[in-house]
Amino acid sequence: MNQFQIPKELINATQIFQIERSKTIIGEAHGFFCGKNYPNTIQLIENTDIKNGDWLIDSTTGQRYYSVDTHPIVIHGVPSNWMVKYQTENQYNSSRNSSSTIFNIQSVNGTSVIGNQEKVVLNVISSLSDIEQLIHSLPDSDKAKANELLAELHKTESSNHPVLVEGALSKFSDLIKKHSDLLTAVGGWAVKLLIGN
Repeated sequence: MNQFQIPKELINATQIFQIERSKTIIGEAHGFFCGKNYPNTIQLIENTDIKNGDWLIDSTTGQRYYSVDTHPIVIHGVPSNWMVKYQTENQYNSSRNSSSTIFNIQSVNGTSVIGNQEKVVLNVISSLSDIEQLIHSLPDSDKAKANELLAELHKTESSNHPVLVEGALSKFSDLIKKHSDLLTAVGGWAVKLLIGN
């Protein structure tokens, strides 16, 4: 039997919190909001059945508090009080909603990374035949200029000493800027050319 008794004045200065588990009220307990030394903490001043994942409902305001970390205060070997670290209902809902993000994507052209990624490996197409296939998928209005670009790339690659000269592709800059997948492919081709692979 617990010999520690909560003073009546302390009980009168507290409020009642209902304890909800799995959408069912399983009990209630007297408690109070702790001060700045224990932020986001409610102290229940009686032993009760409280676990992580339960909700405490302030019977005065109806506000709900999600139990993140509960631990007893043990006096004479018996749990007498409980410290309950909580999230407000808004904080709880925000943390649940931010953990999964839904992307609705209509179409993706070229190399793309979608979502939250820690490590990404992109295999960039870099051969002239890959670029040629990419050009076939361009709108008809851009194909003539894109074929000129392809001819210029073929000419550079097939020369005895292939060298990219500054500004050599400048007349294709509008086309390349317009189609980012083409920019990526030509960039990959240029790097491959420069490193000799």
